Amino acid sequence: MQLKTIIAVLMLTISCSTASLASDMTSVSISTKDWQPYINAQDQELGSAAELLRQLFSQDDTNVQWQYQNFDLAYKQVQDKQKLAAYPYFYTSTRSKEVLFSNPIFTVTSHIYYNRQYNQDIDIQNLNNYRVGKVAGYSYGTEIDKLVSEGKPFATEKQALIALLNNDIDYLPMTESVMNFMLINTFPERMLLLKPLENVTGTASLHLIASKTDSGKVLIEKLNQLIEQAKGIQSLQATPLQLPNKPDIARLIAAEGYPVILGQSEKEASPEYYTLPQGTHVLVIQWSSKILAASKSDRLYKNMMDLSKVVVLNGPHVGKELYVRNMYIELQ
Repeated sequence: MQLKTIIAVLMLTISCSTASLASDMTSVSISTKDWQPYINAQDQELGSAAELLRQLFSQDDTNVQWQYQNFDLAYKQVQDKQKLAAYPYFYTSTRSKEVLFSNPIFTVTSHIYYNRQYNQDIDIQNLNNYRVGKVAGYSYGTEIDKLVSEGKPFATEKQALIALLNNDIDYLPMTESVMNFMLINTFPERMLLLKPLENVTGTASLHLIASKTDSGKVLIEKLNQLIEQAKGIQSLQATPLQLPNKPDIARLIAAEGYPVILGQSEKEASPEYYTLPQGTHVLVIQWSSKILAASKSDRLYKNMMDLSKVVVLNGPHVGKELYVRNMYIELQ
């Protein structure tokens, strides 16, 4: 048998063997850790990134079995060929020499945040003059990684965020959706204190990693094929989590000399007047011009008497849209 024929037979045998391994893979164990909102805690429903990977594997009925463990430990075990796969991980050239990476599965955006309570004007050109934090083993995209290479490492995002809120560090890079999730669920009262630096944004893709073994190679090839099959399906995305616009919820209180709170149906013409019990809760939907604009005088009578538009949230007139004088409005 000629050498070319032997090589062709060997290649066909390997190809068939690989295809057989892929088709026999009905279940795959993947290490992960909670990284909300992308990966939820073990006792909760899947986060958006975990659900995305499950959907990709569902195309050929492969079941994903999640094992929760530390991200660094999972990476080391995949690198040492003790575990088959882990997810999600940022790609770096160093890591690519140690483990196999799938094609990009989803993309995230990161910013550098600062605390407006303690810092107002951070000079992006001289970040080395500030105290920087970062999460150990984390990548924020090539450009941001360069800026924070000498940063103080923290074990978790929450620890790093608390340090920023406590003024232990001056700025902190973080993935936007992860930051927004923690602000909404853990520190809602601090939501408006943290602000990203302008014109400093990092975008990076996340991947499944697998061990540099035959099984790892088969898994990566299988997943890449499934990723390609699902291209163009817009609903298969890990949607970024946005901060909500915090509504202006207020309580109506009587003012000195004006003990009865009145709401009116119109600003002018011939409005109808409604008596609103003290303590009524409202949503301010349109602040008066006297509130929004700066005043040239410290004479505040007109400001107090100007009308803002509200929706009544409780009491006898719940649901009505009324105009109420500013002096009655106390923000919660």
